[in-house]
Amino acid sequence: MKNMSHHLQLILIMLFSFGATANGYAQNKKTNIASDFDKVGWKVGIQSYTFTRYSLFDAIDAAADLGLKYVEATIWQTIERGKEERFNPWQMSEETKQKIKNKCLEKDITLTSFYCRPSKEDAENGQTEKLFQFCKEWHISLTTDPVRIAEGPGSMDFYDELCQKYGVYMFLTNHPKAHGSPYWNPVDVLADCKNRSKYIGASVDVGHFMRDGTNVYEAVRSYTDAGRMYHFHFRDVDRCDKEGKDVALGEGAAQIKELLTYLYEKRATPVIVFEYERDQDEPLKYVTPSVGYLHQLSKELFGNRKAKNSNKNETVKLWAQNARTEGGLKVYDKDTLATIHGWNNTDQLISWNTFSKKGNYIVRMKYAEPYQGSALTVTAGQQQLATLIQPTNNWNEYREMDLGVINIPVTGEIDIKLQGIQLSLAKDEKGRLVHKEALPDVQCLSLIPTKEKATSTPMDILKGFKGKPLFNGKTFKGWTGNNGDNSMKWFRIEEGAIIGGSIEKDIPKNEFLRSDHEYSDFELRLKFKINCADDSYNAGIQFRSQPQTEKNKEHEMIGYQADIISWKKGALYDEQRRWDFLGTPLCKNPDYNPKEWNSYIIRCEGPRIRIWLNGTQTLDYIEPFSDCPHPDAQIGKIPLTGYIALQIHEGKACEAIYKDIEIEKIK
Repeated sequence: MKNMSHHLQLILIMLFSFGATANGYAQNKKTNIASDFDKVGWKVGIQSYTFTRYSLFDAIDAAADLGLKYVEATIWQTIERGKEERFNPWQMSEETKQKIKNKCLEKDITLTSFYCRPSKEDAENGQTEKLFQFCKEWHISLTTDPVRIAEGPGSMDFYDELCQKYGVYMFLTNHPKAHGSPYWNPVDVLADCKNRSKYIGASVDVGHFMRDGTNVYEAVRSYTDAGRMYHFHFRDVDRCDKEGKDVALGEGAAQIKELLTYLYEKRATPVIVFEYERDQDEPLKYVTPSVGYLHQLSKELFGNRKAKNSNKNETVKLWAQNARTEGGLKVYDKDTLATIHGWNNTDQLISWNTFSKKGNYIVRMKYAEPYQGSALTVTAGQQQLATLIQPTNNWNEYREMDLGVINIPVTGEIDIKLQGIQLSLAKDEKGRLVHKEALPDVQCLSLIPTKEKATSTPMDILKGFKGKPLFNGKTFKGWTGNNGDNSMKWFRIEEGAIIGGSIEKDIPKNEFLRSDHEYSDFELRLKFKINCADDSYNAGIQFRSQPQTEKNKEHEMIGYQADIISWKKGALYDEQRRWDFLGTPLCKNPDYNPKEWNSYIIRCEGPRIRIWLNGTQTLDYIEPFSDCPHPDAQIGKIPLTGYIALQIHEGKACEAIYKDIEIEKIK
């Protein structure tokens, strides 16, 4: 690489480190990134401070190689590596200025703005006016955060007069509160923009706002609604507190997609320059993937607008203030800030009645929920989808999440309902994660027309069952004792049913009869009854389970179990793994006679598990740890495939009797 220019080395190093190839990068350039950004009205570039350990020219080279068209300069930055010249409007020679202009012309780069903080003394001695003369000459804007002065030289009226005199835009940006930034508070930015000319506007430094604990999305929205959202120092940050670290767009907590979508919907067209302060020896480490993320988002937004313009269906906005609520839910605030609070059980309901045209709609919810593991369903008429909610950083951070695509089969009035199906997770007194916390605070639900395939399913989905017998009623063909003959002596067949256990003697340990084949997505139906002297009976149906391999536990099964016990009917237990009941009951303990035949329906689709007992749905559970490991490293990821097994639990003499066992595989 020693014959390559340094900026090209940087580009290639960063591209290969993120899994790209030289050919793939060349292909990416052919897509004309800048042109796609132009379509959505964004001027996207690099803040040269990202290259503070290199030079302004390195920033220009990198921007050009990434397909960008803009660079923002920084006061006092080295212009070329290894040379003493620095970017200083007051001191640069005409020769240096021309060199910069030639470099920009060569790389087809425009200097859109530059950062400088003029002092009160600069305002008093005429240096600030020279700064504005420079901006006019170069057709660039000034990004700045001067000390706030009530009147006279250095006041906002003073700056506004210069802006109007020279036709120069000034962007008021934020630095950290701890460093004495005059504009760390968005309220002060808006105050200094109010009643001023169009040339005074807001700049958002995403990183500094987040490390100061400011909600970036809400700041952007307030600036946009005031017509003053002009500029970004752009990045993502992994957390909204003083310990937050810069990360690539989409990998942090900055709600990048939501705020840019909001800007696009409002037709705001800010300058966006990437400024990363982390790992500045590798200035493209976060910029390169961020450009890709932003490019993909710009295409998505533009494509959505084109599709919307060609589709007679329109987005339906369902605001919290217009919702009907049941079960003690409350609506706070008003207008678009109204939020539904107090959602903490599965009996509560949020609903809207709206007019909608026939078609498929993306369901997008704006919410806050800082805990993991909560889930809900969205119902439109006779169609329903279920989803696991991704946590936000805190109760004050609202984000938008696509819940799925729901089908609305006919045009007309329709009820849209939100129901919680499982509460979020928290540790109990034994340190176990259990579902006992809240459901999201909801601000808005959107139905967005789409040509995507619906992910919703009919409410009457059980009517379509086309099961095949898993037990022939005569032999154990297709079934195996989990612990060989030691298990088989506890199971027998009588009158077309499998009987587990004994009414003559106590059962010393759990025993299982399992299927010969494993199943992933399926609907299982069977009937059961119990022959026992009292209510101490204990049995169940294992599914997506595996034999235990630990020594002296070979008789056990590891996995989900639809329990058959007297005190928690229709429940889901995690045998030999989390040792606890999963999900949140959807109904009170349903009554039945264990000595008569009762029916169980177990339906598994991906991470979603539904259970019906005697036709009543008792559980709708979505596994939070199928894609990511459980916090307990010994548990790990929960597999979504395994054997089906019939259990008789250790304990008093008892018989669990099973028949009419049928299964349908779900593709």
